Amino acid sequence: MLPDRALVTAAVGTWPERLTPLDGGGYTRSRTWWAKTQDGSVFLKEASHEGSLAMLKREAIVYANVSGSFLPALVGFAEGEDCAVLALEYLSDVRWPPPYPDDVSPLIAALEQTSSTTPPPELPAHGKWHSRWERIAADPEPFLGLGVCSRGWLGQSLGQLTAAEARADFEGDVLVHNDVYSGNVCFRGDDAVLIDWGAAVRGSRWIDLAFALLSLRAEGGVASPLDFPDAPFFAAALSGHLAVEAPAAAPDWASPGSTLREDMKADLRHALRWAAEELELPPLR
Repeated sequence: MLPDRALVTAAVGTWPERLTPLDGGGYTRSRTWWAKTQDGSVFLKEASHEGSLAMLKREAIVYANVSGSFLPALVGFAEGEDCAVLALEYLSDVRWPPPYPDDVSPLIAALEQTSSTTPPPELPAHGKWHSRWERIAADPEPFLGLGVCSRGWLGQSLGQLTAAEARADFEGDVLVHNDVYSGNVCFRGDDAVLIDWGAAVRGSRWIDLAFALLSLRAEGGVASPLDFPDAPFFAAALSGHLAVEAPAAAPDWASPGSTLREDMKADLRHALRWAAEELELPPLR
């Protein structure tokens, strides 16, 4: 099935000479193509499902207002009543993790560039963090059913996890990608490029770093020592987030057959180990 002809033409400037469907690799219902035009290759993303459409519109806001080596360049964007098409520079000659390269400093530099960029005012602000570990305390069975830790370990650790999570401040006014993991990162020359900005917000600079460090742990990457004084608090918060989300039903915006929840469970194991190390909790068991 081809994308909407009128929207593609409006976003690109012409109907492509050739279109090749791509495996988007993400979790949403959006569809993607490689497009050959007279001016070169273009990446196309189309969304029509309500949740994916909202994310694509937010992503377009970022590309229309932000430029730099840490994200693809915008070609164009067009939307109709219930569909939209985003056209971006096609990323060729890039390296996609996993595995992460031995030197991940370009990723850390990209995060610093992101947090130093003035965010578009149209982006929503990240709200105050509401405790996930308190929700686990109220109903631990779905989390325990994942088999990632014992009931005894949870009982010993819950108080410290809850207290540390409460100190994670997600609010702020810097540009936040808000979904940094290996599927949204590639490396081009000396730069790292972040894609899929559909979850972007205005918030704390520590959010993206926390997600990146968790991804590195999960995919075998290693970062040099960093100045991250809030690491224990964000490790507790991210592990709590995954503890709540991993056993939940898939969201409406997830594509059929999505491995979102299975991947969250895998990340949860690493997040719990990270939190245990940072908070000097008993070894995970």
